[in-house]
Amino acid sequence: MKALINTVFFLVFLLFFAACAGSDTCYDPVYVSGINVKIDITRMEQSLEKLESKAEIDDFLKKNPDFSERYMRRGQLPHDSIAVDQIYQMLQEPHLDTVFQDVANKYGNLEDLRAEFELAFQHIKYYYPDFKAPKIYTTITGLGSFYGTDLFVSPEMVVISLDFFMGEEARYRPPVEVLPDYIWRRFHRGSIVPTVVMYLSNQYNKTDFQDKTALAEMIYYGKAYHFTKTMMPCLADSLLFGYTSEELNNVEDKQNREYIWSHFIDKEILFSTNQKLIASYLEEHPFVAEINKKCPGRIGRWLGYRILQKYLQNSNDASFKQVMANQDARSIFNQSGYRGN
Repeated sequence: MKALINTVFFLVFLLFFAACAGSDTCYDPVYVSGINVKIDITRMEQSLEKLESKAEIDDFLKKNPDFSERYMRRGQLPHDSIAVDQIYQMLQEPHLDTVFQDVANKYGNLEDLRAEFELAFQHIKYYYPDFKAPKIYTTITGLGSFYGTDLFVSPEMVVISLDFFMGEEARYRPPVEVLPDYIWRRFHRGSIVPTVVMYLSNQYNKTDFQDKTALAEMIYYGKAYHFTKTMMPCLADSLLFGYTSEELNNVEDKQNREYIWSHFIDKEILFSTNQKLIASYLEEHPFVAEINKKCPGRIGRWLGYRILQKYLQNSNDASFKQVMANQDARSIFNQSGYRGN
């Protein structure tokens, strides 16, 4: 069983999220507008852009210890000057001024992002009153070439490298051999908040880590999707899994659903503990070769969500928090009665 990690480069299960166009028709079962959450966003990239000397960079890092120690891991580097050198080298890049400007033009004052975080965090606090919104930093990392990663998420702190999330307008991107197109297409502004919410689900998604079966991992991700959808109820299901419309239509087709399920049963995948086999169905791939080229990667995660939804239909008395706290994947599966439907 692989827990959702805090620091991400490949965003292994990064979501291709966007707010659904028909958001006025979505159904939100809870009222959250009266819930107070403080959204604290620090624009590190605006400060970075003004730095000129190594001394200024060093002073900047000392004044922002959470950012430098947890995100840049300055204290874990062989020498204290390495973090300073990394930022200094980045600032010498001739095209970096273009990146700063592009990010500023796209994200403006971040009010839309702030509002999206606020609504999602209000939902989390509704279900978990002790929830405290993490401090949010935005930055630029030269697409991770100099320091940091695209996204860092912990219960206390979120760091977003905005140059990763420029979408189709991006002038620069990581090499395709490092970040393939089928993953890179999901790096856009609309993916930021839902991805953060999914990582935050980790602290509430109780799991039996002694259970090494594919089913346990499938249910784990199914619950993570369910958490995200609950906290952001107006997200379109068609975008929840990081699939294109064509991919989603294929897997939701009745015959294809039944075929996928039959494959899992025939190959005895559900209770397999073979980690290489499990990775074939749950990890990042352009398609699942074991099924066919039209079956998108991470299909086991999608199937875990389908099983969980069926379980919810048959367990009307189970609250959202009870579902998230349920560690028994096999019980959830048995009670779901899921058979590819």
